[in-house]
Amino acid sequence: MVKSIDKKKKESYQLQLLLFRYYKLITAVLIMLIVVGGYYLILRPKYEQVGLGGQYNLETLEKERAKRQAYLQNLKELIANYQKVNQADIDKLKKILPAEKDIPGLFVQLQALTEKYNLLLAGININEAPAEGQENKTPGEIKRLNVSLNLIGLGGDPYAEVKEFLSGLEYNLRLFDINAVYFSPDSPVYSVNLFTYYY
Repeated sequence: MVKSIDKKKKESYQLQLLLFRYYKLITAVLIMLIVVGGYYLILRPKYEQVGLGGQYNLETLEKERAKRQAYLQNLKELIANYQKVNQADIDKLKKILPAEKDIPGLFVQLQALTEKYNLLLAGININEAPAEGQENKTPGEIKRLNVSLNLIGLGGDPYAEVKEFLSGLEYNLRLFDINAVYFSPDSPVYSVNLFTYYY
């Protein structure tokens, strides 16, 4: 047991002597490993980012800065144009192309128009339908409502009344596209199919 302890002490002493004798060489090798490892792990990737086309390349950064300045300038122009718009014009645009379906408002407008032109609104059918060729619409796009009206002429000349009604639709503030008009010359009953839109 004493021999094994002495042997361990002797080996430890020899290792210490070896380290003491070559400590300069070992230190130099360790420093060299740290420098080389630091170069490959830290400096070289940063150098490549600064190099041609890299993330920190001056030319790339200048292009990105120019692009962002142009975007900022466009935003400033849009804000300035928005601030110039009169609130009355904005309200008018909201009536022309409402932000939602506004079916009750649409019904009131159509009822008022039929009464103005001496017609009776006998029936109305309003369905949401995708615009032509655009079945999958995303939010924020213009959508279409299909409107079918059944009208009865109350005056002496129902044809003239319906004609004036259609003209009134054309000059109405809300946007309408007349799709079809169905009538019989000897009947005061008319059907009108039209489209209206909302955003």
